[in-house]
Amino acid sequence: MYQAILNHEQKYNGKFLTCVKSTGIYCLPSCPARKPLLKNIRFLATEQEAIAEGFRICKRCRPDLFYRGENQDENLFNEMLVRIRAHPAAFQNIGTLAKSCGVSSTKLNELVRVHAHISPAELLNRERIAAACLALVTTSQKILDIGLAVGFESEASFHRQFLSQTAMTPSAYRSLRDTSEFTLKLPADFTPDYAWRYHLRDKSSLSEYLDEHGFTKALWINHVPVIIHLKIDNATAYCYWQQPSTSDVNSQPVGVLIHQQVIRLLGLNTNVSAFQSSAKQNSQMARLLAQSSPLYIPMTATPFESLVWAIIGQQINLTFAAALRQALIKLAGPVVGDSSLHIHPSAINIAALEPQQLTDIRFSRAKAQYLITAAKAIVDGELDLDQLATGSAITAEKKLCAIKGIGPWTARYTMMRGLGFADCTPVGDSGLHTALQQFYQLDKRPTATEVEQLMKPFSPFRTQATTYLWESLRKKS
Repeated sequence: MYQAILNHEQKYNGKFLTCVKSTGIYCLPSCPARKPLLKNIRFLATEQEAIAEGFRICKRCRPDLFYRGENQDENLFNEMLVRIRAHPAAFQNIGTLAKSCGVSSTKLNELVRVHAHISPAELLNRERIAAACLALVTTSQKILDIGLAVGFESEASFHRQFLSQTAMTPSAYRSLRDTSEFTLKLPADFTPDYAWRYHLRDKSSLSEYLDEHGFTKALWINHVPVIIHLKIDNATAYCYWQQPSTSDVNSQPVGVLIHQQVIRLLGLNTNVSAFQSSAKQNSQMARLLAQSSPLYIPMTATPFESLVWAIIGQQINLTFAAALRQALIKLAGPVVGDSSLHIHPSAINIAALEPQQLTDIRFSRAKAQYLITAAKAIVDGELDLDQLATGSAITAEKKLCAIKGIGPWTARYTMMRGLGFADCTPVGDSGLHTALQQFYQLDKRPTATEVEQLMKPFSPFRTQATTYLWESLRKKS
């Protein structure tokens, strides 16, 4: 037992507790704190015994959280997010943020990478811009005052970061309050081809299409259907929309919500430059990048649409999955106004279905039940996908996998394409396993465990790496 605590072995957590007589605290065997001499230790079997003997909780390893099934780092990350969102300007730099969390800068970097899949600086900027966006459309404050209030040191840095994350200036964003169109400034290396291919995997889709005029899709905005039209010309995206009816729901302006969905559809939140920079010190990443032009990772218009696609796609090929999706949209997706476009069904639409209605359109009994169960979890408030998208990746995967019928592949695909996490590996994906076999020139397809190992060199950009690997299969087909 003493050797186990000297080695900080996590496998003994829950089997016994280390109670230090000199300090009066009790710890998990894996506690990172400096270990006392054996003569100063009592080993007890349960937390109740330790408390009864008068020992107190260790503030470093938090055995109380362990025995409640909670994770200390997960709690710390979630508490940190609450503090940042309440006062984004309170943290001038990463050192200030680390100090407020009671951890080192190294620990903070690890914490944010694991839970948010970005760096602490990127997290701060993301939350500052989110606060600025809200202020721009809900107040009449001067733009500079808003930038300073959320924590930026100058007007130039505010404008630079705002443009990077929203593809428009703060003043243009403010105009989303009362407009029916907007333009986005695209990165110089952006091309829409991959986004169009992703959104049109179903060549006969009822909810979106691409023609000489651009991309058209039906979306839910403020709980009513809207048709958006999106055209890419050189380095600019032009978007306008038609709203057959108005919403009585008190929510953000229509333009703001459509802007969010267009950013998702085009994959403009992809950190391509950071991926490319990492390749300079990573030979495997460099070799992967050399196989394709830069890829911006498109997402589904809403997280729920991604979850539906993932459940439909479980253990079947893409052609059949597209056919099932089309049948589902025809069954449960309302037609928008006088158009021929259906809108992708909402969670409410699908939760109202009976399994028999889905098996009648070639869903398996199990898949029909999984889809309806997931939709009901969202309608009942048990699963909040929008909240998961801006929280911890660890929390998101646990919440998703707690729903019957959702395993690691379905959860991670949803996290990639629906929630926007940057460091996901959809283990179990047939295409990924095949692509890795070819990339590493392996004699046989890698197992799930081997896939996890083979993808490690691409962290913290495994979502982008996965996309490049999928694309490598298309080019060889």
